[in-house]
Amino acid sequence: MQMEREKAKAEMKAKEWAEKKAAGALDEDMPEDADGQLHNPDGSVFTGPKDAKKVSLINMVPPISKMDAKLNDLPKCEHLALSTNSIGAIGNLSALRELKILSLSRNNIKAISKLDGLGDTLQQLWMSYNSVEKLDGLSNLRKLRVFYVAQNNISDVKEFGKLAANKALEELTAVGNPCYEADPAATRAAIIRLVPTLKILDAKRITGEEREESESKQE
Repeated sequence: MQMEREKAKAEMKAKEWAEKKAAGALDEDMPEDADGQLHNPDGSVFTGPKDAKKVSLINMVPPISKMDAKLNDLPKCEHLALSTNSIGAIGNLSALRELKILSLSRNNIKAISKLDGLGDTLQQLWMSYNSVEKLDGLSNLRKLRVFYVAQNNISDVKEFGKLAANKALEELTAVGNPCYEADPAATRAAIIRLVPTLKILDAKRITGEEREESESKQE
């Protein structure tokens, strides 16, 4: 009887998912169930397409609340998109040895952590529209070139000085943080000074004149 109920539940879930998919409301075939694990439409636990280079789990219904360990079963993944969900903390992705782009924008993440295992591969980290206050946990990302952290809770512009350790960093989006509120121009100048490798800040290329002016200003 229990097995029949579970089968009926899985069939109903698959039918509802197929209807939403057909209506264009969803883009993926791997929803998250109430137990917090990623599931296939038939109710089985998602084990991942082993050879997938891009995996997109954006705006899932219901929203993903945690980064399931099954994500580590994607050894060939180069681009993992988990934006627009309800993720509260970054999970361990150390098994994703080829990951180049990690998209976690529009979640509920408060701290950047557990990324050390991606130090030799990760090139882009998208973290805009979260609740990040500190820029710790990034220094080992030796190949990081692009970092989006706009619309977070960074109130001290000096936090951006920690990004000086990321020698490959060229593009940063930081607008919308509390540190911009009083004087956006001064904040931009400070970030340019604190992160000397930057070429683009807030979608605007940094000119040589800007760089010289920022370096001439005092803290």
